[in-house]
Amino acid sequence: MAFEIILIQGWALGSVYALVAFGFVATYKANKVLNFMLPFFGAAGALIMASLVTDGALGVESLRGKNPLTSIADHPIGWTICLLVTLAVVGLLGAATERMVVRPLAGRTPFIMTMATLAGAIVLEVIVGQAPITRRLGMPWGTASVKIAGADVSISTFVVCALAPLVLVCVAVFHRTWFGIAVRAMADDEEAAVSMGMSRARVMAAAWALAAALATLAAMAFAVPPLGAGVFFTRGMPDLFFRAIPVLAIGGWDSYGGVYIAGIAIGMMQITVGGFWGEYASFLGGGYTTILPYIVMLIVLMIRPTGLFGQATIRRI
Repeated sequence: MAFEIILIQGWALGSVYALVAFGFVATYKANKVLNFMLPFFGAAGALIMASLVTDGALGVESLRGKNPLTSIADHPIGWTICLLVTLAVVGLLGAATERMVVRPLAGRTPFIMTMATLAGAIVLEVIVGQAPITRRLGMPWGTASVKIAGADVSISTFVVCALAPLVLVCVAVFHRTWFGIAVRAMADDEEAAVSMGMSRARVMAAAWALAAALATLAAMAFAVPPLGAGVFFTRGMPDLFFRAIPVLAIGGWDSYGGVYIAGIAIGMMQITVGGFWGEYASFLGGGYTTILPYIVMLIVLMIRPTGLFGQATIRRI
């Protein structure tokens, strides 16, 4: 495999990992919860997107054929409008879930809230998995590709490579707004932020809405080349999100920039080892590239438990 192809595929894989990790960081920064619902927020968002571009009417037969966006979904602008509508809807779903599942548990330990997200994840999995809607995302560029080093590379691969840094820039801009500053203040010292008049309810709802939207982007990136073929599968979502856990542990649970760097590094490592060293490591079996991130994670946790870019916890005594 040519070096250029390995570089592009590694970057794309790392970008998908980073997008997944961004969603975890959003909720972890807000209330120190490992959100098990994210895979199915992503699946729900991808399902909504597929429904908009194919007029699936969210599985309601009486509404089929009445979606005005479907007629323009083949055009890049129309497809983008469908995406923005999807992100808005799934963001509302995330905020509503925070209100119903997490907020009643305010004041409980992060472990209790994490278990609540696990219960919610099972409910979402059943709902999304059984929805009678096609899983085709209808990318406007279709199967178009460009030839690099004698190989065809899908346009979707380049889009995925560009998506993660674009999201990172948007998050950085958001954190410079008044509301973004409130989110950061709430994450650093909730009692002090509330005493200054900041609304905990709004901050938590916004964090969950952001996480759900980021999970949707991750699910869509997972469904296109180099990892997919334009159709997403609900059952693959948990595997993808658990594969991002080493990215979080290495980059830092509360660092967007850290998990992006870690995601790219892990993606590059997996593709490089598989492409260059595959013939020498075949005795390890077909899944040896999958366990490498977890080995690196263990080493990093032994040296720096908060991750390479995570914020160290300060305890007052």
